[in-house]
Amino acid sequence: MHRLRCGNPQTGPIFANAKGKPLAIVSLTNRLIFPPLNRCGHCGNPQTAHQKADHEYKRDYRIPEWHGLHAARHGLGSNLYHLGVSDMVIQRILRHANVSTTAPYYIKTAAADVRSAMTKLENHIAAVGQAQADTNGTLEPLSVFGASTIQ
Repeated sequence: MHRLRCGNPQTGPIFANAKGKPLAIVSLTNRLIFPPLNRCGHCGNPQTAHQKADHEYKRDYRIPEWHGLHAARHGLGSNLYHLGVSDMVIQRILRHANVSTTAPYYIKTAAADVRSAMTKLENHIAAVGQAQADTNGTLEPLSVFGASTIQ
């Protein structure tokens, strides 16, 4: 496995070459990203090392396709969020100036996240026994609604 040389994350390039200059993205992609993603579904060898195989190369479609660095940044933001990392920390990792760029555009939630959040809310309300009033005092106690109205 190749190691990336890390530069100064505050002022310099995040990924630097041996001279401290920004790493060439095309070189990085061709050497480190494409080989593990473009493997033969039959033997598991990368496409670049498949010339001497006794069978025709057929990409392993169980492995995700590469959609570019921008898509990788979106995936990084979403995966960090799913791991419980706060929006502010994700913003700093992605080096956005403002969290208002990070949250709506780089953090994608899935239907399972929504179901899980609603189940947590339902369990919390059931455990408390009644809903707390909002700032306008418009919510009624849970017993008025009954458990069947919570979906």
